[in-house]
Order: sequence, then C-alpha cells, then structure tokens
Amino acid sequence: MKSFEHWDIYYLYEYAYSFMLHGDGDIKLIYFENLGERFCYVVMQKDIADSEKFAGIIEKKKYYDWETPYGYGGPLGDKIISTESQRIFACEIKQYCIENGVVSQFVRFHPLLNNQNMLSNVIESRYLRDTIYMDVDMDEKQIFANLDSKNRNMVRKAQKNDVIIEQRKIEEIDDFIDMYNETMIKNQAAKYYIFEKEYFDSLNEMKDNVCLFYAMRRNVPISGAIIYYNSEFAHYHLSGSKTEFRKYSPSNLLLYQVACWAHKKGIKKFHLGGGMAPDDSLFGFKKQFNRNGRSPFAVGRTVFDDAAYQKLLVCRERVDPGFDVNNNFMIQYRR
Repeated sequence: MKSFEHWDIYYLYEYAYSFMLHGDGDIKLIYFENLGERFCYVVMQKDIADSEKFAGIIEKKKYYDWETPYGYGGPLGDKIISTESQRIFACEIKQYCIENGVVSQFVRFHPLLNNQNMLSNVIESRYLRDTIYMDVDMDEKQIFANLDSKNRNMVRKAQKNDVIIEQRKIEEIDDFIDMYNETMIKNQAAKYYIFEKEYFDSLNEMKDNVCLFYAMRRNVPISGAIIYYNSEFAHYHLSGSKTEFRKYSPSNLLLYQVACWAHKKGIKKFHLGGGMAPDDSLFGFKKQFNRNGRSPFAVGRTVFDDAAYQKLLVCRERVDPGFDVNNNFMIQYRR
C-alpha cells in the first residue's frame, strides 16, 4: 500500500481492522494492474441478511455488498487509469462479484486525493457536500491568520483561561473514551458512533500513524481528539469534550495547536472533514479554521448483479409498503 505515492491511513489494513472489530464486515483489498497502470482500494464485505432491514427475509451467506471503511477511500493509483484498463477491470470485478454473491459496492471517495473520477467508467459518483482542510504547509503565524476572526478570539479565550494542549500516546485513551461517550450521548448520536473498548484498544496497532491530543485545564482533561496522520495528511478522526468546560473553547485551541504540530512534522494538509449535512453546525465550526479550505466530498456506487439488486428492492417493498424503490440512496435497498 505504501508503494503508492499518495497513500493514506484509510488504506492500511490496521485501520480497516479496527472497523472489522466494530462490526463493519470482513476486509477485502481490491488490487488491479495492467500495462503499468495500477490502483487499489479497500472495502468491507457484509452479509446483507445481517442487516436489520433484511433479517429473516433473505437467506444468509447468499447476498453480500461492499463498502469502503468509515472515513474516506476509493481508488488509490499512481496516475490516470485508461479507458481500456477500466474496461478490463470492470469485466473482471463484475465476474468475481457475481460468482461470489456480491451485489453492489458503496464508495466514499477521498476529498484530498480528488479520486472520484479515477474509475469513472466503473463507479458512478455523486457530489455529496464539502469538507474542510487546513493548509499547514506554512508557518504558525499564517495558520493563525487563516482562522476567521471569531475563531482567533476563541483560541485566545482558551489560552487566557489556562487551557493548554498536550500530546499523549494512544495508550492513554481512557479519559478520551469517557469524554467521547459523554459527547455522543449529549448529541444523541446514532448507535453506530458508540465504540466498544476493543475498538479503541485496536488503535495501538497504528501507533506510528495515530496520536492523541488533550486540552487540559489545571491538570484536568477537558477535551480530546484522535488524530491520524502520515507524511502528507493529518485527519481529525474522533473528538469529545466535557460539557461543563466548553465555555472555555478548548476544541478551538486544540485544533489550532494540532495544525501547528502537523506543520512541524512536515505534513501538508490537516483534514477536519465535514458535517453530517451541508452547512450544519458541525460544518460551521470546522470552516472557521480555514475560510478557503474547502474540498468536495463525493460518494459512488457500482451495481455488479442487476438481477439480485432488483430482487432486494422487491423484498424491501414487500415487507415495507412505504418503501420507495426509486429513493435517492446510492444503494437503494439500504434506505
């Protein structure tokens, strides 16, 4: 994987393994090479019968689908993939999937790699929303200047209220887990976003590409974030904070200091991600960190077995009269 120039943490086995423990399916690496052109991507394979929507409706171990791991992914390549290579890959992957019961795939493309068109003849793509990144290939003064004025004031407020930022080893994660769970409960997050201790323990396998930052006030952790990174990109993965200390704006200072840390490590971009919906409050918070740092996020799909795909739509409609087979989900039977 690391033989590709712009590899990122989302393509590492250890990253996918943590989500396999989370119940996202079995790990599959898709690799293709033809006449000097090559690419790969990672997917999680799940038995569709294990979905709540299909429990007891279809038999197990008959229909599967693929999805790129939580975060970002899609094809990772060295250069543009020719139309002929795409044609060959499309034929080969379709044959493999039909023979192995894989009905479709859902792909979250990588906003910083801008790879949504690399396999445009194979994966149908759709723009979803923007994400935010901080350009950290500049000095700390310029990073600070790129924050909007309100955010700069929040950073100063945190500093005036004795908030400091500490980098910790990923093993020192217990306080973070407590803050993360508190935040998820407060935000009424979906069950998927509640992680077991096993998931957090698995992050030790990526200790060369993950670290933990705490915002501390008078020796008490009040906010925290898990940061993934390699030599080119850093990613704001998970975060949490103690409700009673949010008035001190610890997360504003934390993200600014992480950006400065990334700059010192020679990293080019610090990706904050987006919101749960276009221009929601989470996106609004993140865009304060770089007014000009938007990057488009796209998703995509491929239907490998049209007959099985239609059968699954019919099954959904049969048990749920309100189900719309023409809904706008990329994988419609998942609606």
